[in-house]
Amino acid sequence: MPKVTADIPNELSRQIDRIIRDGWFPDQETVLREALAHFVEAKSFLGDSPRMLHRFAADALNDSKPEVALKFVSRAVSLLAGRDVTDFTLYQSLIELRVQILLVLGRDNDALSSLEEAREMLPNNPSILKWIEKLNRQRLTSPES
Repeated sequence: MPKVTADIPNELSRQIDRIIRDGWFPDQETVLREALAHFVEAKSFLGDSPRMLHRFAADALNDSKPEVALKFVSRAVSLLAGRDVTDFTLYQSLIELRVQILLVLGRDNDALSSLEEAREMLPNNPSILKWIEKLNRQRLTSPES
């Protein structure tokens, strides 16, 4: 069995010690093994949770990994599209995050296309419309136009 070595911040270590004292786990190794198992399981089932995919996409973008973030967002949007009932707030958040990622990647045309698709699903959404107007203004004022 492979061994893992990790530095644990003091606050987290105190919380682990409390869990052991309270009798939830016999020792630190058991706590960490259980925590890792839950973490890996959650990551393994990402394909089923658009909300978690959104969170991981935002984290990836914040970590300067836009390509990874785009994969998470694309998967989440495709999962929402296949559902009978859509969480429109989550869908809007995913679209806005995808636009931000595409802009970071310099793919302005793809960002605009994504917004146009979203406008079909959310025709009266002011946020989507503002994004479209902003990108269209940028296109008109950019030196490449």
